[in-house]
Amino acid sequence: MNNISAETDSKQVLRKKYIRSIFLSIFTLGVIAAFIYYLYVNSDKYLNLLRLSPVSVILLLLLAFTSPFLNGAINAYMFRSLGANLSQREGFLLAAVSTLANQLPVSGGVVTKGVYLKHKYDISYAKYLSSMFALFFCTIAVYGLLGLTILLEWALFKNFTAPALLWIGFGGMASALIIFWLPLERLPIPDFLRKWVQQALEGWSLISKNPLLILKLLGIQTTMMTLLAIRYWLAFHMLSQNVTISQVLLFSSATILTNLVSFAPGGLGVREAIVGGIALSLGFDPGISVVAVGLDRLVSTVMILAVGWASTVILGREFSHGSSKSNEQDA
Repeated sequence: MNNISAETDSKQVLRKKYIRSIFLSIFTLGVIAAFIYYLYVNSDKYLNLLRLSPVSVILLLLLAFTSPFLNGAINAYMFRSLGANLSQREGFLLAAVSTLANQLPVSGGVVTKGVYLKHKYDISYAKYLSSMFALFFCTIAVYGLLGLTILLEWALFKNFTAPALLWIGFGGMASALIIFWLPLERLPIPDFLRKWVQQALEGWSLISKNPLLILKLLGIQTTMMTLLAIRYWLAFHMLSQNVTISQVLLFSSATILTNLVSFAPGGLGVREAIVGGIALSLGFDPGISVVAVGLDRLVSTVMILAVGWASTVILGREFSHGSSKSNEQDA
């Protein structure tokens, strides 16, 4: 009877995953179709604005290509602290594979890393997830502080008072660091949030013993955010929009929130909405802003598919070869 019940539950879980996958695929196709239709209807406008050049496209590709290297360095530093003997090369391959997995209808980058670390280095899922949550909350806080710094600089030296929503949004991001010191056991936190926060606290206890590690990880994350800002600067200028570095830094620092609501492949539509909303509050045309982010996404997706596919093949072969050797030694 228990076997029948377990089999029924398993089928229900698979059915739900299948339905969710279909829903997300339809949603993704709908977003892409709407975007293409918008471009078609406004084609004259964007053809007049577009200032494409081979140099700009190559620069976007090169900047996008730096992401797996920087993510690879984060993987290496982070997972070495958890006991995995991960090389920089392996960290790069794992970053490229997980980024490719995030483009699937059901984003699987976090799962891909977790399964790989569990099977190759015996890193428990709980330890892995908790450390990732800790880094995520730290990064949100740092990006929030950067956003507040930019808004303050505008208010003090440029006589521009940003909308209150921006102050509230970046202030909320900066306050994420407070969770590591609050007496959470006494606070009325919803169960679904309590689990996330508890995992972040467990991860914090693992990495907080090494302040140098935290500085390295946050330094790399900030470098990635800065490079993303430069990509946005290029994309906006390709559409004849004179954005400043501080403005695109504000855009890129807010896009980390995509990870909180990344229910679509690669956060499709979410990142565009975040940048479009901030751009609108700063007086930019939201439609042009969304197209600029879409232009950057198009170029970066080409790189993700190419590098991710090659890395999947290489890492898969190496993992299979290592497993075969291990089985031979056990025999």
